[in-house]
Amino acid sequence: MKSAQFDQAKIAYESGDYAQALRGFYGCLKEDSATFDPGDAGLVYHKLGNCLIKLRSYNEAAATYRKALEDPDYTEKAAVQANLGMALVGLGEYDQAVESFKAALEDPAYETPYRAQMGLGGALMKLGMIVDAGTAYRNAALDETNPNPVKALISLGVCFMALDRPKDAIEAYLAALDFKATGTTLYKTYANLGQAYVAMGRYQEALDAFEAATRDGSYTLSTAAQSDYDMARKMLSGDAGSFAMNVVGNGTREYPMSGLDTPAVDNLFAGYSPQGSGEEEAYSSPSFSYGGGNVPLASDTGFFTATDTDLIAMGKSQMRKERKMRHTGLKVFLVFIVLLVLLLGAAVFAYTQGMGYPSQETVIEDLFEAHAAGEDISPYWIDSDEDGARTINRIMDMVAPTDSITFDYVSREMTESNALVSARLPEGGSIRYDIQLARNMLGWKISGIEIVFASQQ
Repeated sequence: MKSAQFDQAKIAYESGDYAQALRGFYGCLKEDSATFDPGDAGLVYHKLGNCLIKLRSYNEAAATYRKALEDPDYTEKAAVQANLGMALVGLGEYDQAVESFKAALEDPAYETPYRAQMGLGGALMKLGMIVDAGTAYRNAALDETNPNPVKALISLGVCFMALDRPKDAIEAYLAALDFKATGTTLYKTYANLGQAYVAMGRYQEALDAFEAATRDGSYTLSTAAQSDYDMARKMLSGDAGSFAMNVVGNGTREYPMSGLDTPAVDNLFAGYSPQGSGEEEAYSSPSFSYGGGNVPLASDTGFFTATDTDLIAMGKSQMRKERKMRHTGLKVFLVFIVLLVLLLGAAVFAYTQGMGYPSQETVIEDLFEAHAAGEDISPYWIDSDEDGARTINRIMDMVAPTDSITFDYVSREMTESNALVSARLPEGGSIRYDIQLARNMLGWKISGIEIVFASQQ
């Protein structure tokens, strides 16, 4: 893009002065838009969204990224979709964020899909979809364009821990250490590794990991990790005390894991930089809370023992397995749909044959029982006005109350029905009624009632 103001805004952005960069890019829209080449509008909106993300104005960032997507000539829409996903995560709109990340991954021209996979994993974790989150993190680790899969592997380990699979989490954390993690990431990996070892009851290895995390004094263990550290030391010293009850069976834990807590909004994008046009920026994935599910075991897939070439093949193989599972689920779904259609067809047939719920017989029986008990009989009458209620009460009051009736005949039409009913009187004898009914949604209500005298029979 040919614009001195745009170039100055880029320099401000790269120097960390995001407010100044924001003003510069807005200036481009106001002053330079008349000279924009095809795709320039999308580029400027893209840059504006990045500034707003940096300034934690997530709502404005999301709206701005959507403006970038409206430019039909802008070619980096996959990166915009990925950044839009992060803005939506910041707004807590995780379902929409998932859709944005998936849209980015569907673009075959997207050059860094691991970024969208990391964001997708984070959003899915927030939704409690641990299986899918683990798959996203695994894909990010396998992505050949990912220059440093450490954070993807750590996040995968977090998924395993959330699923009470510490053995597989250990493999993930060890794989992350193989990639030469540094600084806080290194110490955090050791702390998480220590907790996984505690969950497995491997206390000496846990102690070694915690000591590696805290050796130079620059890293402070979380409360949960410190509790695990203390537990490992006590178990090794023979003074388990109350800690002995915190691990049962194969390592089921009764207290929270370190590194799995949901951070405050202000820390949500710590270490994350949105993708720009032609920029190579550091990326990270925020920490997320977790739910339940099943991520494939490392021991089942050979994920952490394969070579780099094998890892890619393993990933494709696993995706084929997942597709097969989805196909099985599709078959079950189709069977359910067929049964539903059959049931619906049966219901429609019953409706056209005059069936209903409640049925004609049930409505009439309830009517006579209510009359015999001196209760209100208007709920059984199709008309809700006072004239209709008075009509049926006047007719019913002509005979003594009785709930002893027999059905002589019931016609079954789709919308109208007719019944001849004989009511036995308490003093002996009987009286016959001709009762008309009308369809009321799925059931029936009375629309008319007449006494049938002997001369009419």
